[in-house]
Amino acid sequence: MDQDLYDVLGVRRAATPAELRRAHQRLVRQLHPALNPGDPRAAERFRAVTAAFELLSDPERRAAYDRGETVKAPEPPRPEGRFEGFDFSAEVRVESVGFREIFDGVLRESAGPGAERSRGEDLEQATRLSFDEALHGSRRRLHLVRQEPCTACDGSGEVAFGPVPCPRCRGAGQVRGSRGHMIFSRPCSECGGVGSLSRKPCAACRGEGRRPASEWLEVEIPPGVASGSRVRLAGCGNAGRRGGPAGDFRLAIEVDSHEVFRRDGDDLFCEVAVDMVDAALGGHVEVATPDGPMTIELPAGTQNGQRFRLRKRGMPKLGEAGRGDLYVEARVVVPAVTDDPGRALLQEFARLSRPRPRAVAAAGDGVA
Repeated sequence: MDQDLYDVLGVRRAATPAELRRAHQRLVRQLHPALNPGDPRAAERFRAVTAAFELLSDPERRAAYDRGETVKAPEPPRPEGRFEGFDFSAEVRVESVGFREIFDGVLRESAGPGAERSRGEDLEQATRLSFDEALHGSRRRLHLVRQEPCTACDGSGEVAFGPVPCPRCRGAGQVRGSRGHMIFSRPCSECGGVGSLSRKPCAACRGEGRRPASEWLEVEIPPGVASGSRVRLAGCGNAGRRGGPAGDFRLAIEVDSHEVFRRDGDDLFCEVAVDMVDAALGGHVEVATPDGPMTIELPAGTQNGQRFRLRKRGMPKLGEAGRGDLYVEARVVVPAVTDDPGRALLQEFARLSRPRPRAVAAAGDGVA
């Protein structure tokens, strides 16, 4: 085609597949030969619109066309509905149909082969993990009830028989329909225009191509999952209808809280009690980590709420190497002093640690 295909459909170059489909359907309803008998210009535009949609609806051919490559336009499909003229007889032995039914075959053909096939539904279950299971990974054995391909028809939804003449078109392959005094003919939808039937719906699955079944499923849960994580198993959902692709199975994760650690992403937080003397003079304190207790060194003058970072002591990073960090927050414990010797020692410590009054006054005089 010399004309830009997007201009033929009246859409922008960044149009989505849904926008392309809507534009095509709108133009087909305007330009269909059944509604424009004897109009060669409408027929030509109808063929151009159909060919443009067939090319742009194919992702690979559209990408090649957008790159400026020469892409052969597909042959436009022959309109299924054909206008045969008018009939003013007292009795017309044809089916009464509406315009929607006349165009259904055209739009169905534009959707491409396999339109009856559909993807299976996704399935989901939920499970709870302990903190340790989320830390190290775990397994779950789940009982799954789902739709599986029918073994009687190999998932196609049909079985072979016959062949026998099609009862709807009586072997002609065409059916005639009326809209008022207008007469249309179109391929028989029952036999696809062949005139005979050689396949019939599978009785075992009632034409669905799938049947309910149950099985046990082993799910591997990786380390580092958190509440809200989902483990996806592609193709383990319901089988598709009439041979369509299967859906996915997802396991939703909820992780129990821990009595010591608080989690934020891949990092963990905890608190450790620090003696007042160790906080003032410095010392060593034992802290809990996911890998077991370890001893850290406190600097002199450790303040209440001060945090210490332990690298790579947090949760595993989901789907990648490495771990988060563990942050330990100091909680200085101040004892209650009730005996006289203890009070005397603290009073003496307070006297020695506070600035002398003369020094404070001198500093104040200097500022003034």
